[in-house]
Amino acid sequence: MNILLIGAPGSGKGTLSQKLTKKYKLKHLSTGDIFRAEIAEGTERGQILKQAMEQGLLAPSDILLEVMKDRLSKSECADNVLLDGFGKTLEEAKELHSFYKIDKVIFLDVDYGTVLKRILKRRICPDCGFVTTVDQSGEVCEKCGSKLISRIDDNEQTFSKRYQVFMEQTMPIVKYFDEAKILTKINANDSIDKIYAKVCNIVEGNTKEIEK
Repeated sequence: MNILLIGAPGSGKGTLSQKLTKKYKLKHLSTGDIFRAEIAEGTERGQILKQAMEQGLLAPSDILLEVMKDRLSKSECADNVLLDGFGKTLEEAKELHSFYKIDKVIFLDVDYGTVLKRILKRRICPDCGFVTTVDQSGEVCEKCGSKLISRIDDNEQTFSKRYQVFMEQTMPIVKYFDEAKILTKINANDSIDKIYAKVCNIVEGNTKEIEK
């Protein structure tokens, strides 16, 4: 089973992915991580992606599709995958969906003020990729002990642009998967524990329990 999480930056996709992959033994594929790996390799595609991320803009569609298809075509990505991000526009999502099977889509619906607060507190580990917030863990990774850092795009000015782009260009993806009858929307303004419980119910097919 392949599951896709959709939500604005800061909606909780990264934190939920860490919990879900452990519980259900899924392989986690984050669009952001895939892009950052490309950037770290110093490729021409990576330089283009880096510039877009730093400016809070969408990556060029041809570059995004090339990078995503390269990753999704690998044998280990065929099944039992949790995807965090799947194209940034409707056209990209349709192209990737025609190329890659998605069984369930979960949309994390959250308001701007909530995600902005989360973004400004978010820290990541540059060595193991662990994601947390400063009020939960201080400045040291609880997994490997490395010093936590802020992502280059985790600032209010860049986030404001990213959120606007999400609402204008990525929200139509939600409608597309809803019409395909594979999407469930949940309120993601709650605590991470409540959101996690709702998502687990969706994964397990207990949709009647989502709002309880």
